[in-house]
Amino acid sequence: MKVGIISDSHDHHANILKAVDIFNEHEVGYILHAGDIISPFAARAFSEVKGAKFIAVFGNNDGEKRMLAETIIKFAGAICEPPYIGRIEGKRVFMTHSPQMLEQAAGGEYDLVVYGHTHKQDIRLAGGTLVGNPGEATDWITGKSGVLILELDDMSYKEVIIDCRQRWSR
Repeated sequence: MKVGIISDSHDHHANILKAVDIFNEHEVGYILHAGDIISPFAARAFSEVKGAKFIAVFGNNDGEKRMLAETIIKFAGAICEPPYIGRIEGKRVFMTHSPQMLEQAAGGEYDLVVYGHTHKQDIRLAGGTLVGNPGEATDWITGKSGVLILELDDMSYKEVIIDCRQRWSR
């Protein structure tokens, strides 16, 4: 089972549509969004990923939480205040927006820890736990945007760059 991991999309609609295409191309079964989606129209774009369950946490810039939640629930997704703690295909998952909450996930209790907020990619093994921050889905801070594709069966992953020079539309 493949999981698409994204964070800090900040209403960058062109890059969100590119991420949706990437997730469809890789046939992900889940999308984990580590916060800062921003608006309901941006969230709605994720409903176009065929057959994927969307799970998100609120970020510090997600101001219209009620409308975001209503939009996501309409396409059978879920969003919550961080942290999200759950199981996906038997893997124990902890997801938050802020790296300050990572201390709660310490101790090897989880197979996967996902976070965002910093806009900087951070992928590492920590005591048997895969810690992943995909970096920004925008290109505003680092000039680089991307998502992660994780294979849950063996916990292998790859970074997929969103080419900011190429503009796609629907």
